[in-house]
Amino acid sequence: MKPFCLVLMVVWCLLALFWSLSDGYQGKQTKKMVQTRAQHRRRVTSQTWGKVEGAEDVFHDILSRLSVRSIRSFKTVNRYWHASISNKHFATKQLAQSRKKPSYIACPRADKAMKLYLLKPGKFNYRHHATVDPPGRSADHNMHMIASFNGLVCCINQLSDENGDHQIWICNPSTEETLLLPQGRPSVWTEPSIGVAYGPDISDYKIFRIFCVGRRNAGKGDYLYECEVYSSSSGAWRGIGPVLHLPMYVYFRPHRSAHVFAGGKIYWLVSLKDPAGIMLSVDMEENFEVMKLPYYSTDLRDEDRITVTTYLINLGGSLSLVVLHVDYFDVWEWKEASWVLVIEDYLPSMNFCDIVLFMTSLEKEILFVTESRLWTYHLDTRKWKKRGRPPTRFTNPAIFPFTESLLPCKLYVCK
Repeated sequence: MKPFCLVLMVVWCLLALFWSLSDGYQGKQTKKMVQTRAQHRRRVTSQTWGKVEGAEDVFHDILSRLSVRSIRSFKTVNRYWHASISNKHFATKQLAQSRKKPSYIACPRADKAMKLYLLKPGKFNYRHHATVDPPGRSADHNMHMIASFNGLVCCINQLSDENGDHQIWICNPSTEETLLLPQGRPSVWTEPSIGVAYGPDISDYKIFRIFCVGRRNAGKGDYLYECEVYSSSSGAWRGIGPVLHLPMYVYFRPHRSAHVFAGGKIYWLVSLKDPAGIMLSVDMEENFEVMKLPYYSTDLRDEDRITVTTYLINLGGSLSLVVLHVDYFDVWEWKEASWVLVIEDYLPSMNFCDIVLFMTSLEKEILFVTESRLWTYHLDTRKWKKRGRPPTRFTNPAIFPFTESLLPCKLYVCK
């Protein structure tokens, strides 16, 4: 029997069973009768597809627990199934179920066609999930994954050797849908910076793009920066005026894409200069703010203050900052408009020049990506664990928390 038919039969049986146990889910009141097993079995099997499908909440609840690929295959059963699975209400229910079992999505090495893998927390075994190679991609340059949200990922792809600007893609790896955003205004002399924000509505997202428009005075290094925003509700870019700072270039994170979204805001590192660096933030209402990094005394050695190996992460929903020193690290959390030091602990001997190429987090676990291995640190137990190796060596790696979803790359038209 084909796998699709087998899964379909199992789902039908579950739906029929739920219907029988609900004792008339649609509100019909019947007298309870003592039944033999044979009578009960005949009653269950006699339920028609119309009655099973009529128990809409039960029908959606069962289907929402399946994998996205299984759900997509059920669209071909009939028009009712197709309509039930293709609306925003069902996508919301499916995403809620998927969030109960989050994973990581990993791109071990940047390449022209992005190979994405799923990593289950605890096991960290790589399972190939999708290869993203959309038509219209700039063929001569690699794609980079820079954000993950609600089952979608945002990727960038440099346009050409002469043009440091790039294409921006929104992709759903589970449904294989891709969306190329319109090209933004040109950025001169420097690469633009991208940040991804998303709202409480699952299909609402915004892409912020900070770029250089030129110099204030000819021949001087006083650059002018502006920001434009792409909204999923409009499908177009809109200029929102000047900004004071351009996010800093992070060597291992190309195209100034080292940002994090936490507590309804995007955050970028801007400067790590003494006595304290600064950060730039913007919220969904497009309000910008400049804030300082945690203070380290100028009496400390350089390696014991803010270092170039400083990372922003979303730790359990809160903005956090991880500062790596020579043999230890600090974790700061933004609480009530101030920085609080929550962890100071040792760094394990990683045996490969101690270079951390990427960092992310899931709930209370921080994931460190080095040149050839993953390490995890749990905040509650304060224990390090050495994790698996990638299918290939890490080259410009990207790993983010991920949950499968049916969300389209474009905004739902019907609410």
